[in-house]
Amino acid sequence: MRLTNNAFPTTQRHWLTASLLFLLTLLSTALHADTNVRASVDRNRLSMDETLTLSLTADSMLFSEEPEVAALENDFHILNRQQSSRTNIINGSISSSRQWDLTLAPKREGEITIPAIRMGDKSTRPLTITVTRAPQGTTNRSSDQQVWLEADITPRRAYVQQQLEYTVRLFSSVNFLDASLEQPEIEHALVESLGENRYRQRVDGRVYQVIERRYAVFPQRSGSLSIPALTLQARVESYRPSLLDPGRLVIKRSPPMEIQVQAPPASFDGALWLPAKNIELFEEWSDAPEQLQAGQSITRRVDIRAEGLMAAQLPKLPPLNLPGIKLYPDQPGLQNTTDESGLIGLRSESTAMIPTQPGDYTLPELRIAWWNTETNQPEVAVLPARTLRIAAAPGQIQDEATQPSTVVAPPTADNAAEIAPRIPAATSAQLFWLYGIIGALLLSNLICLDLLIRQRRKSRQPEPPTPGQQASGAREKAAYNALKKAVSQRADVATLRQALSDWGDAWQPGCGQLPRLAIQAKALAPYIDQLNRALYGNKEGGDIDGKGLLSAVENCRRESKRRSSDAPLPGLYERPLRS
Repeated sequence: MRLTNNAFPTTQRHWLTASLLFLLTLLSTALHADTNVRASVDRNRLSMDETLTLSLTADSMLFSEEPEVAALENDFHILNRQQSSRTNIINGSISSSRQWDLTLAPKREGEITIPAIRMGDKSTRPLTITVTRAPQGTTNRSSDQQVWLEADITPRRAYVQQQLEYTVRLFSSVNFLDASLEQPEIEHALVESLGENRYRQRVDGRVYQVIERRYAVFPQRSGSLSIPALTLQARVESYRPSLLDPGRLVIKRSPPMEIQVQAPPASFDGALWLPAKNIELFEEWSDAPEQLQAGQSITRRVDIRAEGLMAAQLPKLPPLNLPGIKLYPDQPGLQNTTDESGLIGLRSESTAMIPTQPGDYTLPELRIAWWNTETNQPEVAVLPARTLRIAAAPGQIQDEATQPSTVVAPPTADNAAEIAPRIPAATSAQLFWLYGIIGALLLSNLICLDLLIRQRRKSRQPEPPTPGQQASGAREKAAYNALKKAVSQRADVATLRQALSDWGDAWQPGCGQLPRLAIQAKALAPYIDQLNRALYGNKEGGDIDGKGLLSAVENCRRESKRRSSDAPLPGLYERPLRS
C-alpha cells in the first residue's frame, strides 16, 4: 500500500522536471537566436483627422530594450502605447516576439517620414506616409457633428509687442471619458493664459457644452506670425456604451492662422516702445504729504497701470535726487491681472522719505510716452509735479541757509557824513558816572559770589531730587533697559528702532524723533542711518551693529551725568542765605 501511495508523487515530480527542462531549452534557444527588429504601419495614407498605428517588433520575447520614440513627437502626437509578447511552436520549431503598438496622430499635412527607431543596439528602417487635408465637411460647424474646435485671434494686424487675444472654443454634445487639449506654442511670441470659461450654446437647434480658453499673445518681431493648429485628444462614450468599453477615440484640430505684425511707427519718439490700450500713473502716500515735519518719515508709492501689457514690459521710474531729504527706494513690485479686455500689467515703486531740514521740495513731473492701439495715435501718461512743504520739528533751529538775514552795508566815504551825526558825543561827567556804576556792580557781584561759595561749603549735603526728576530718571533707565534687551534678543529692525526712539525721548525731551537724536548725539548718527536703511531701504543695508549702538548710548548717558554734576551754581536768591 505504501508503494502504491508513493507512486503518484514520483510521477508528478518527473513531469515537473521535464517541464522545467523544456522551458530552459526554450529560453536558451531564444537567447541565442539572432534578434531582428522592424517597424510597420497599418496605413500609408490618412487625413489630418485620422490616426495610424505604428508597430515596432523584436523577434524575441526576451528582448528587454525599450524603443526610443522621442523623435516621433516632432511630427506626431503619441496618443496611446501598448505592449505585447507571443510564443509559437509549429512542428517542434519555437519562435517568439515582443511588440510595441503606438497610436499616432499627425501634426501637419504632406509627406512625413517616420525616422529610424533605435531599439537597443539595433534600428528599424524609416517609413514614409502621406497626410492629406481633413474633409471639408469636418472642419466646419455641422449639425451631425458631436465634437469640433473653433479658433479666432484679434486683431488680424498688429504691432510688435502688442497684445493679441487668441480664443479656442471646444463644442461637444457628448460626455468625455478622457480629454486633453494642448497649449499653444507660437514661435517668436510670448503666450500668457487669460483663463477658461464654460457655458452652453445652441447651434442649429442642438445644445452644446462649450469650453472656451483665452490667451494673450505678444509677438516679439515684425513680419508674418504663424499660429499652428491645436490638437484635441479625447475619448467619448460609444454609441452603445458598456462597462468594458473604453470609448471612442476622437482627434480634432483647430484651424491654423497667420497674421501680419508691423514694426513700431516712425512717428513714435518715446524712449521705450509701449503699445497698449491705456496707461495711467498713480501715486499713494502713507501719510498726508501736506503735514510733514523735519525728521518725520513718509512713504510714496507710484503705480504704472497698463492695459494690454505685461508688468515686465513697463519701464522703471527715473531716480529722485532731493538734497535735504534722505531717500530709501524699495524693490519694484510686478503684478499681472486679467479682465475681459485681456492682460493688465502693474508696476509699483515705493520710496521712503525722511526730510532732515525744513523747506520746500519739488517732486518732478513724471511722463511716460506710449502708443494707443485703440486710436493708433501716440499719447503721454503724466503724473503732475508735487511740492512738499516741510515744517521745522518742535525745538529745531532752522539752518542758516534757510534763515532770512539782513545785510548792513559798511560805512563809506559817501555815507560817513550821514552816520556820524547820529552818534552823540559823551561828556566827561557822563563817563565818570558810567564808570562808577560799573565798578559798584562788579563789587556787589564779587560779594554775592563770595557768600554763595561759603554757603556751598557749609552745606555738603546735596539737595534731594524732586519727584519729577526721580520719575524722569526712572523712565530713562527703564527705556535704556528695554533697548538693551532688544539688542540682546536680536529683535527685528522696527522693534529696535522704536526702542531707540523711546530711550531718546526719555533721555532728552524732543529727541524721540531719530533725526533730531542724530543731531543731538552725533555718535548715534551712523547707527540711526543703519536702522533707516534696513527698515525703508531695499533690504540690502546689512546687519545692525547692536554692540556699537549700546556703546554709543552708554557714552551719551555718561556724558549727560557728567554735565549734570558740573552744572553751574544756582541763581541768586533761589534759597535764603544762612549766616
